[in-house]
Amino acid sequence: MPRISDARADPLLTSRQQECLRGFWSRKSAKEIGQELGITHHAVEKHLLACRERLGVTSSIEAARLVFGDPEGPTIKPYYDASEVQPDRFAGQGLATPTPLGGMEGVTREPLALNRLGAVSTLLLILAVSLGSVLAVAALIAAADGANKLGRMLFS
Repeated sequence: MPRISDARADPLLTSRQQECLRGFWSRKSAKEIGQELGITHHAVEKHLLACRERLGVTSSIEAARLVFGDPEGPTIKPYYDASEVQPDRFAGQGLATPTPLGGMEGVTREPLALNRLGAVSTLLLILAVSLGSVLAVAALIAAADGANKLGRMLFS
């Protein structure tokens, strides 16, 4: 994504919009940016919206990359060093291994085996649960009918 030089950004964005976008690029929340600039977080959000509209992008991160970003690639640094990643920690567990830039290596394309029963066993289990439910409802109806008859005998 091409970078807008500071000279080109000046006519496109007001100084307040550039300050809000700089705060956003520094990973500050709208509330934090607003506190620093002495404006509300709603005003910060409006300035960021104006930046996006003026630069013709759909997200504030795109706007910030256009104005402040590195033309050679992403400038966001990972939160940890690549040497801190322990790939063997996930080996043989069917889990993905984190990479320094937040991606995942070794992601399996197989569907998860949530149901370890076969098709016939699953159907038999469904049948048993259904039958148990029908019997439970029948027992409740019989109990209610018995309570009704007992109530009529006691109060008649």
